[in-house]
Amino acid sequence: MMDEKIEFFKENGYVVLEGVFERSQAETWRATYDDLVARRTLPGQEAEKWLIDVVEGEPRLMLPAVANPTLIAFAERVMGPFVQLDNLTFFNFEPVSKEDDTGEATGWHRDRWGGLPAGPQYIRPNACNAITYLQDLTDERGPLRLVPGSHRAAVTISDDRRHEPHPDERLVYPCVGDVVITHCNLLHSGTRNLSEASRHFISIYYNLSWLKHRDNHDGPNVQRILQDARRREDRRTQRLFGVDNQLFWRVNSGHMLPDEEMWNTWIENDREVLKEELNLEGGPSCLCMGNI
Repeated sequence: MMDEKIEFFKENGYVVLEGVFERSQAETWRATYDDLVARRTLPGQEAEKWLIDVVEGEPRLMLPAVANPTLIAFAERVMGPFVQLDNLTFFNFEPVSKEDDTGEATGWHRDRWGGLPAGPQYIRPNACNAITYLQDLTDERGPLRLVPGSHRAAVTISDDRRHEPHPDERLVYPCVGDVVITHCNLLHSGTRNLSEASRHFISIYYNLSWLKHRDNHDGPNVQRILQDARRREDRRTQRLFGVDNQLFWRVNSGHMLPDEEMWNTWIENDREVLKEELNLEGGPSCLCMGNI
């Protein structure tokens, strides 16, 4: 099944992984959003609803999202064992009235670390966006819009047409718990929310570990996570938060074998040295989080 998902991603530039998160987890995130906004807003200031650095601020709540084994395993298959957290973004798209709706798409774009493809060959992504919606998407709530194959083709859209439907678009309606993973070169857009309720989403953005990351990994909570990861020789978690002690020899390995063959060897080696498995199903019991 995972091999099929990988091939679909390479061909189309996106894939839907069904049921990655439990509905109860999504409901907890959704119920917590307003409180997070309130606690990050100083008296007299306008509320900042585009939440970043959420793992540092809420490690117990958000570490299970960014370190989800299914997501990391998929990202390593398409990026190699170089998966770093660029940022986690938590946002709420408020509904707009149909009278105020000025177009179908919220804005076509490619993501950070992406670029206009030379095509038609597939290239490894510099970054992948793992998007999960905290409610089922419908036509009224606004589906995700994708142009399949645009990660391998120089498809462009002029500024004056970036809010219009695209003739080659595909509308995607993920359910709560599903995750849509997109290649950073893929053209995509949201759709305006015309329902009567908010549309919450979490974007977990992974990039290659030699790139800069937007989130701050230097705070005390993430540093405690890293301290525990070092103790357990958990290279995957260390890389996730900006520490990749295997990087320089792996990117200078000589490159005499196919990339994916080498990646599989290195991934298995990382598992062999791991002293304890990370248990996120019942909570972060293997992490040193007592003071977080």
